[in-house]
Amino acid sequence: KVTVSAPGKVLLAGGYLVLEAPNAGFVVAADKRFYTSVRSGGGSSDDTTSTDKKDDDKNKIIIRVDSPQFHSTWNYKYDKSNRRLIPSSDNESVNPFVEKTLRVCLIYLLSSSQQQQQQCDITSLKILIRADNDFYSVLPHLPSTNNRTPADVAALPCFLPCPKHPDTGKAVVHKTGLGSSAALTTSLVGALIHYFRRSHQQQQHEEEQKSSSSSSSSLSAIIHNLAQICHCFAQGKVGSGFDVSAACHGTHVYKRFPKCLLPDLLQQLDEYENYIESDKSKNHHQSLYETLRSSVELVPWKEDMVEALKLPNDLQLILADVRGGSESPSMARTVLKWKAEERNKNNENNNNEIPHWTTLSKLNPKIVESIPSEWSSDSPLTSLRNDFLQIRNELRLMGEVAGVPIEPPPQQELCDATSKLPGVITALVPGAGGYDAVACLYIDRPSVVESIGELW
Repeated sequence: KVTVSAPGKVLLAGGYLVLEAPNAGFVVAADKRFYTSVRSGGGSSDDTTSTDKKDDDKNKIIIRVDSPQFHSTWNYKYDKSNRRLIPSSDNESVNPFVEKTLRVCLIYLLSSSQQQQQQCDITSLKILIRADNDFYSVLPHLPSTNNRTPADVAALPCFLPCPKHPDTGKAVVHKTGLGSSAALTTSLVGALIHYFRRSHQQQQHEEEQKSSSSSSSSLSAIIHNLAQICHCFAQGKVGSGFDVSAACHGTHVYKRFPKCLLPDLLQQLDEYENYIESDKSKNHHQSLYETLRSSVELVPWKEDMVEALKLPNDLQLILADVRGGSESPSMARTVLKWKAEERNKNNENNNNEIPHWTTLSKLNPKIVESIPSEWSSDSPLTSLRNDFLQIRNELRLMGEVAGVPIEPPPQQELCDATSKLPGVITALVPGAGGYDAVACLYIDRPSVVESIGELW
């Protein structure tokens, strides 16, 4: 059995701008994680009869994925002969991040002839996916009073299930904006890679990895690159990638990878699903594997994509569960459309300044510059606080002119009230904003935490 976890994220600075190079984003890895466990185990198949089961077993991997928090189980067969992942007709739902991550990872892990010979003994996989409570609203699990505190949240049992809709019986999900899809995808990719490596007892290879820091770095890069590909494939678009990067690298300053890196591969992955079993299909899946392998292992992504950054221990982050949730991709599309229109207007007037956007591009780097590398009682936090206030103001104004609720009035009211508390550096709606959880950066003192809890 192999278990791999990946953290959630909070984008404290760089919202929207991080979508376009060379703008950077300051992303903090949360201490809340997704956990994926992979082991050999049984699954179910709805179309394998007893007559052909013995022959099929040689070319099939039976896969069962359990997600208790979503009250879901997904069963699949992976056909090694044509590299197809076949969902069971009994599956009651589809999770694109699970399904498409499995498709891509198994093509990558099983497509070379040498690996296929080594790995043909794998005939079944059982996968368990769990998440810390904070990725989804925990309000339904708390007492229905107005005195709910951080201590009440901390006392909840682990891995609580999402509530079910009384009529449909489906899970009711209110995300908090911690990047659940990226953390899920990254933990699943990491677990699959480590399981396949370990299951074949490649002792010499593993010893080489343990003795070589460059090999360890290479494995980390493979997991990151493959997770970025899987996440983009599941989303149907190439995003900035900061959420997957945080799930792999933790807290850091992030600059996006080139947008041109993945579209051709994603198109090949889409096209591959339309091929039928044929000689053409066999040639196609080998071509797809080579493109995938090149993108994961050979193509340079970006040398300065990740710049390590560590928050001093005396600065901590806490989130307010507002039980909302926003569609960040649609908000981003609207803002980028507005920006493009503004740029066209400015080009006509020979003006390179874009309202709010240009100001934010100058303010965001100041956040990293103002964060002390080590904590001291006289750390210059006033400038950090003022920079955050200016960024909040510019983002809110940009949202108003673009027609996007980046900091809607209820969120603004909560952020303003929280920011006035002694010991609070900033309170803001992170990332793309909207109705995701409010993030508060504060000086870690019991009195400060208590005052935040009482206000919220």
